Amino acid sequence: MHYVYRFRLYLNREQEEFINIQIGHCRFVYNKLLEIAKRNYEQEGKKWNYYEYKKLLPKLKEEFPFLKEANSQSMQEAVKWLDRAFKNFFKGLSGFPKFKSKKKINSVSIPQHFKIEGNKVRIPKLKTPIRFIKHREIEGKIRSISITKTPTGKFYLNVLVKREKEPLPKTEKVVAVDVGLTHFCTLSTGEKIENPKHLIKTERRIKKLQKQLSRKKKGSKRFKILVKRIAKLHEKVRNQRNDFLHKLSKHIIGDNQAVIVEELNVKGLVKNSNLSKHIADASWRRFIQFLEYKAKLYGRVLIKVDTFYPSSKLCSVCGFKKGDLKLSDREWECPRCGIKHDRDYNATLNLLKEGLTRLKRVVGVDCPELMPVEGVTIPCEAGSPSIY
Repeated sequence: MHYVYRFRLYLNREQEEFINIQIGHCRFVYNKLLEIAKRNYEQEGKKWNYYEYKKLLPKLKEEFPFLKEANSQSMQEAVKWLDRAFKNFFKGLSGFPKFKSKKKINSVSIPQHFKIEGNKVRIPKLKTPIRFIKHREIEGKIRSISITKTPTGKFYLNVLVKREKEPLPKTEKVVAVDVGLTHFCTLSTGEKIENPKHLIKTERRIKKLQKQLSRKKKGSKRFKILVKRIAKLHEKVRNQRNDFLHKLSKHIIGDNQAVIVEELNVKGLVKNSNLSKHIADASWRRFIQFLEYKAKLYGRVLIKVDTFYPSSKLCSVCGFKKGDLKLSDREWECPRCGIKHDRDYNATLNLLKEGLTRLKRVVGVDCPELMPVEGVTIPCEAGSPSIY
């Protein structure tokens, strides 16, 4: 499977200027081709075609000679990024491609002619190697690299490798996870993980700096200083959130052979103006993505239950469905059997039942070592056929 290692780069002034130029040229190519594609569609009804627009690169170099300073393969990768953006749009996975802004995270991809020597990396057209902090060894066959620049001015080296799976020792434990806002998630074991609320805790400081920023003249020295301070706070929140999600997902995947989660429609949930900020801060989608790739890497099982399955409204004892259950009802009593339920814990028990039922229905036998997930094949010791 593919895996990305991320290392902090430390550049001198000459190297930083060179990387900024490479990133800027790739961003220019991306935006220019997007502009041409939009104009061709609006005027001629011409649809996006990757191979046709890739042929425009030599003409862009003639029209804009400064593009010759950039690595040609990096500019070809920029066209691939645009092609991927259009494909995601046509599949309904994202909105229409947007123009890239230099104020946000930008990167340049280097697919070939690079060399990693110890804690230094050599890239095309740059004479001196760039130093990076190699905090762990790179395992697997290196496929390509990219360099990312954050809004705070930091540079990171991303190394894409093809890595073998590392199955963990098998266990008989199976757990269901129900995410929420009161607690970040509740496990079917009864354990509740507190919601760290990283953004909410830092929001007051961010608002104070944004208020100061509104009084500064745009483009002035003090304006730029405040913009960078705000960007650093947002970067800190993002790092805290990712650290929490990585540690929690590794803990859950490491302890259980199979993990059952509910497939969430986060895009629809954030339309609730009262809860959108808290949902975005929780990052449920990223948490499930982390569980998914860690399950694949460590030979575990991830089962996704359908979005519309009423896990919170069903009684986990008798199966009664309480249709009038509100979001504010954290506890409820079943009118049929009289059992009092904790909303979140009850949901995990229902998810656990549904996930195991789905697994048994597809496989035909009780076997937690096999997961019917697209693109993942895990052999089952019980003799059941392997499926995708």
